[in-house]
Amino acid sequence: MSQKDLARRTAVQIAFAGTDITEDMRQYLLSVTYTDNEEDETDDLQIKLQDRDGIWMENWLASAVDAAAVATAQGGVSGGGPSSYMVTAKSGLNVRSGPSTSYARLGALVCGAAVEVLSIENGWASIQYGGKDAYVSAQYIKPVDGQGGGSEADSGEAVYTVVKGDNLSKIAAQYGTTWQKLAEYNGLKNPNLIYPGQKIKIPGGDGGAPAIATSTSMKIQAVFVRENWHGDGKDEALDCGQFELDSVVASGPPAVITIKATSLPYTSQVRQTEKTRAWENISLSGILQQVGSENGMTVLWESAYDPVYERVEQFRESDIAFSSRLCHDAGISLKATNNIIVAFDQAAYEAKPEVRTIRRKDGSYSKYSLTIGSTDTKYSSCRVRYTDPATGKLIEGKAYAEDYKEDAKTNQQLEIWAKVSSVADANTLAAKRLRLHNKYAKSASFTLPGDPGLVSGVTILLDGWGPWNGRYIIKQAVHSVDKNGYVTKIKLRRVLEGC
Repeated sequence: MSQKDLARRTAVQIAFAGTDITEDMRQYLLSVTYTDNEEDETDDLQIKLQDRDGIWMENWLASAVDAAAVATAQGGVSGGGPSSYMVTAKSGLNVRSGPSTSYARLGALVCGAAVEVLSIENGWASIQYGGKDAYVSAQYIKPVDGQGGGSEADSGEAVYTVVKGDNLSKIAAQYGTTWQKLAEYNGLKNPNLIYPGQKIKIPGGDGGAPAIATSTSMKIQAVFVRENWHGDGKDEALDCGQFELDSVVASGPPAVITIKATSLPYTSQVRQTEKTRAWENISLSGILQQVGSENGMTVLWESAYDPVYERVEQFRESDIAFSSRLCHDAGISLKATNNIIVAFDQAAYEAKPEVRTIRRKDGSYSKYSLTIGSTDTKYSSCRVRYTDPATGKLIEGKAYAEDYKEDAKTNQQLEIWAKVSSVADANTLAAKRLRLHNKYAKSASFTLPGDPGLVSGVTILLDGWGPWNGRYIIKQAVHSVDKNGYVTKIKLRRVLEGC
């Protein structure tokens, strides 16, 4: 809570490897930018710092990153300090301002995240979150040793005990080696198949202590807090989530350090490792659940449509590229953020109530841009067809755009050949594929005062804008805080009602 008589402002809270460094950064901070995308692209975080005295280049890059990485690798502090725990809630764990669900929600911790617990009382764990006292439910955390799995000495080598969510690449990264070396050393014929409780021997270990992780494995968290913007003493928070350090760039003059982090690093196994395998008699949600489990990620499935495959092949594709291809073919959107794979039906998201109305000349925005058109052809209809090889029967389904006119000379039909089991499935798929192809026909962008409620996937109503009137969905929201204040830039696409 803020004081009602104080001027409104926006504070940014930043943590590196679980350590709050907001105060250390404050005097050097130039800007923080969070980019939240609706689908396909990863979410990103960018922090810019002035470095006139060379403090960040000479000291932070040389020592702070390594120090934080050591803390990450070792899983917390020793001695009488806080105890290390890991979040076990699959859909994430709410962080609250007090030890009860009646207290305000400050943010959330992802499944598998490390958290330093100060004390536990009456079922609630006391922690530090964004530099403030906070609480989480103790039933959704568990104490960890090292990085969650057990580690024991064995004749000069380390021995790691696999826990749920582990994979060979993840274990290798903890010990400064590669999954290929671990597979060879342990005689693993299938490196993708390890199970909880299995012992993995680490060559050249030192009694079980993991090697120092590289700085690029550092986790970064950021929270934007609007303090007393409505004059009621209440704060509004935008929890940007957890990111992984991607790059650090030093430039000048003037001397500036730019720290970039991403929600799904290019070097991560789910994005980088190409696999070849076949999937049989499994649903799309089942494939995503297995992909998530293999890569230590939680899966949030939000689609009533869930196609089932007799057989589908993943050939020299990363897990995320393969998952994205299947989702697009099924007309389902896919997003990976905050260690969560989210699959959702766009029509369901678009049907949600608008969170805001933007009227022309209402003073709520500083800039706008409106566009009609598309880089692709706008189709008036879509037809899905499939011939069952067993019966020779043709299954066909159709869907039409909301402004479809049967006698229009400009009508163009999107033709799709895809395996479907019924006319109803064909109709559903036709509607989804038409939606995907036509969704950028009308678009808009606005620059507004910072608003934590404007995030990707929520709907906006435009009023007084002529042919652009109607409901839109935010496909990208960019939140930036710098010396000039807090600004939100949103990119919108028209909701395709009736498809």
